[in-house]
Amino acid sequence: MLMAPLTGSTAAATAADPTGTAIDGPKVARTANAVTVSVPASAGAPGYTLDVATDELALTTRRAGKTVLATTSGDTGALRFTTADGTWQHATGVTDWTWKNGVLTVTADSTLDGATVQARITPGADRYQLDWDVHGGSPTQLGLTYDLSSAGHWYGHGEAETPQGGPGVNQPWPLEAGEVDHKAFGPASYNMIDPFWYTSKSTGLRVDTGNVMDVALNKGKDGLGTFIVESPDTYKATVFVESTPRDVYRDYIGIVGKPTKSDAPYEQYAKPLWNSWAQFYTKVDQEKLLDYATDLHDNGLDGHTIQLDDKWESNYGNLTWDPKTFPDPKGLSKKIHDMGFDFGVWVTLWINLDSANYQYAVDHGYLLMDAKDKTKPCDVTWWNGEAGIIDLANPEAKAWYEGNLKSLMDTYDIDGLKFDTRFFDEKCAPREGSEATDYQKLGTQLADEFDLQGAGIRVHWNKTAHEAGFVTRQVDKGTGWDSLRASASQNLAISTIGYPFVESDMIGGSGGQPAPTKDVLVRWAQSASLMPLMYASTSPVDTNDTTTGQKVDYDQETVDLYRQAITTHEKLAPYIWDQVQSTLKTGDPIMRPLFFDFPKDEASYTVADEWMLGPAVLAAPKLSTGATRSVHLPPGTWYDVNQGTVIRGPQTLKGYAAPLGVTPAFVNLKAQGADKAIKALKRADAPAASVLITPDAPATDAGKPFEVTTDVTNWSTGTLTSVKAALGLPDGWNAKAAGPTTASSLKNGATLTTTWTVTPAADARWGSHDLTGTATYNGSNGSQKVSDTVQAQVKAAPGSVQPPYLTTDTTSEDPQYAQAGDQFAIWAGGQDLSGWKDEKGVIYRDEAAGEKSTVQAQLVSQNSASPVGKAGIALANDLTAPEKGGYAVLVMTQSYGLEFMTDSDGDGKLDTWAGGGSTYHPAYLKLTRDGTTYTAYASKDGQTWSQVGTAQVPSAAGTEDAGMVASAANVNYPGENIEAVFSGFSVTS
Repeated sequence: MLMAPLTGSTAAATAADPTGTAIDGPKVARTANAVTVSVPASAGAPGYTLDVATDELALTTRRAGKTVLATTSGDTGALRFTTADGTWQHATGVTDWTWKNGVLTVTADSTLDGATVQARITPGADRYQLDWDVHGGSPTQLGLTYDLSSAGHWYGHGEAETPQGGPGVNQPWPLEAGEVDHKAFGPASYNMIDPFWYTSKSTGLRVDTGNVMDVALNKGKDGLGTFIVESPDTYKATVFVESTPRDVYRDYIGIVGKPTKSDAPYEQYAKPLWNSWAQFYTKVDQEKLLDYATDLHDNGLDGHTIQLDDKWESNYGNLTWDPKTFPDPKGLSKKIHDMGFDFGVWVTLWINLDSANYQYAVDHGYLLMDAKDKTKPCDVTWWNGEAGIIDLANPEAKAWYEGNLKSLMDTYDIDGLKFDTRFFDEKCAPREGSEATDYQKLGTQLADEFDLQGAGIRVHWNKTAHEAGFVTRQVDKGTGWDSLRASASQNLAISTIGYPFVESDMIGGSGGQPAPTKDVLVRWAQSASLMPLMYASTSPVDTNDTTTGQKVDYDQETVDLYRQAITTHEKLAPYIWDQVQSTLKTGDPIMRPLFFDFPKDEASYTVADEWMLGPAVLAAPKLSTGATRSVHLPPGTWYDVNQGTVIRGPQTLKGYAAPLGVTPAFVNLKAQGADKAIKALKRADAPAASVLITPDAPATDAGKPFEVTTDVTNWSTGTLTSVKAALGLPDGWNAKAAGPTTASSLKNGATLTTTWTVTPAADARWGSHDLTGTATYNGSNGSQKVSDTVQAQVKAAPGSVQPPYLTTDTTSEDPQYAQAGDQFAIWAGGQDLSGWKDEKGVIYRDEAAGEKSTVQAQLVSQNSASPVGKAGIALANDLTAPEKGGYAVLVMTQSYGLEFMTDSDGDGKLDTWAGGGSTYHPAYLKLTRDGTTYTAYASKDGQTWSQVGTAQVPSAAGTEDAGMVASAANVNYPGENIEAVFSGFSVTS
């Protein structure tokens, strides 16, 4: 369609400064195809730029020059809307823009004749506000569409509806790892959701609306994120741009609020809640419930409450007992109390049409009215029939309902309640003067008057829900492994949209499927033991299969392992309670993804079956069949609570042993609360003590002393005797202890600390050398020995090389070199080592490689700021003048694996390439020459070789130079050098 010519103005760009002098704040500039907003870095904010494309309105957010979030373009469109006939339209070319008083206003044409889009962008230090409207065309809904890949991985959302059965049996993590198709995404939804998403590139999106949305992420594997508001009103969004995902989360809760209290007291964090639902579903009666409670009590399966779920009422909404199934509720309550449990019941605001209370509520105007006909009550369908909903915005209705609840509780000694169903439905009309979103707040206020017994309440989308500090229970899960895995990733989703006091659905699931198998039930209990709260139902003694009506008996091991999980959680409760108090101060989630604590650890962003519980505990329970699993440990020093060993991350433990009785968990020894966590989680059969060497990776020069410390800590409950620390060294090294190396006794929690001055041999080889700290002691299991090993790095020092080795370079910086026997080192700059730029430092042998020859070296290590810094081996007719022909290199890059490059036409420029894969060290590199045919090989051990590539180099002639090369590849890292260390260089002809 035709577009008006683009105009624009920055006349008011400095209007905020009365002197007219430019200020250090957002600035706007016009380029050929965009209007760019630049926000400088400031205290606590990294700064960013926002490019508003003018050919077709689209938004690209960049931080440090790299894209971190981008809308789509083309036929999809970025700012989209529907018309009355349901067809999608979108903004096209920008026709006008202004920058005034800190707001960039952009006007664009659209694909619909007569309709224009106006967007207002208000930049702040760590976010920008995006408000936009459609003028003309009678839009019915507005939506933003993003290219998911532009922002890395996506998280947030809450309980996600997916084609694979979410949220009941599926919860993708990250979100784009699966498909999300959530059509009724709104404030009245039963799902725990908030309109907030954040990404691995530390951006975030919040949509500020009280309307229903239609949200999809990677639907049909399309790679798109679509965020549609089903309203023609102004679309309001906030885009956060931060340094870490946790910073984005904190920005978000700075808007929506954080808990001001914990609704659950300490005991509800320490012990499970036992709810009858998954044990009996609606086939429950007084005798069954008492048998259930008695079995739990007699088998030592501790808990704070027995909670009677659905189907105790005479009819839904009556709040009176069914006399046939519960003939003596007062006596039932007493017997449960006598066993040491509190007693609670399930309630709802939904009153079935055939209940006695329904007509009373209708006659008194206590029910919500129908949205389409406000003269009649709103009838809604739920899993138990047809019902009306009590209107909490009507003070008289609320008082009537509360009075009935309190009378019930007083009469039958009921300690607390489980509120179920929703407080509003989109079929209903809000009371005059209220909005749909108000009912989440009203429900929150109602529930806050009662003890929710650790079952929490499912309210969301508003500030009151965030601040109330309720426990959040998940939507009903199935009973299989898929549901167990979903329960873990779903808690991560819920807790990182601002609801930190999370628990899984009932342990073992509650979705009306066949009873969980023994392994699923035990693994679920183990998983829940490492979450903030435990929510239980299916008894490990026996249960009922709702699909067959048959009794299911579990064996004694099931009972024992379930009890063990409960005990673990109780022992961990003091640490968890500390995290609750911390959350009340910071708003941070207790159960959170690894990358919240380790944002630079790239591998953490796709780990879906591990989590941090506070800063000290890494939970990695087994969530699938089998007896082993891989465990990813981020950077840090980790104590394995099952093995009693110390492990340094980052690393992935492949094939970690996790038989049914083992729950993998690790404690960050340098995190706050580590001592409490180890005391709670350490297995009784793990070694009583550990030894830890610090620092993790000491570095020194040959012959130069340095210090390390050994800490021998007693993690057992008893006292250790005859404790002795020692330090094992490489041959020719020595160590002298400053302070005691022995202790006659070491009490629980005490540490024997020894500082050692270590002196390497004067001729110590460059590279890594093992230092092994050991501790011997006598404990309850007799004499034992534990150890810890770190690698001390002996650094190469610049010097010179000896004949027959020579050096040369093609860099503007001054490279340096060193040799010690068969070891070599290069320190060099250089913009790149590739076809466009050949800048490197070289150690080589002149005329060493004949017509049939092999060049080989071990690349011990390399270190460069640039991820494409390169180090390896080379051949050429003359390495001082590659343009003389025969030129080829085989190098390892800092981060992107191998590169084999050759000069195919003899002009000195590398113009062929092969390689890829991952980077590793040491790397054994080999180039073979057979006349003009060069072949490259690489190996991790020097024994098993893999071919990287082969190439013809027609200009190769005579006996060639062979050597080692290094380039910093610092075109994007000006002034940075590379350090490369080699050994075992050889040329055979």
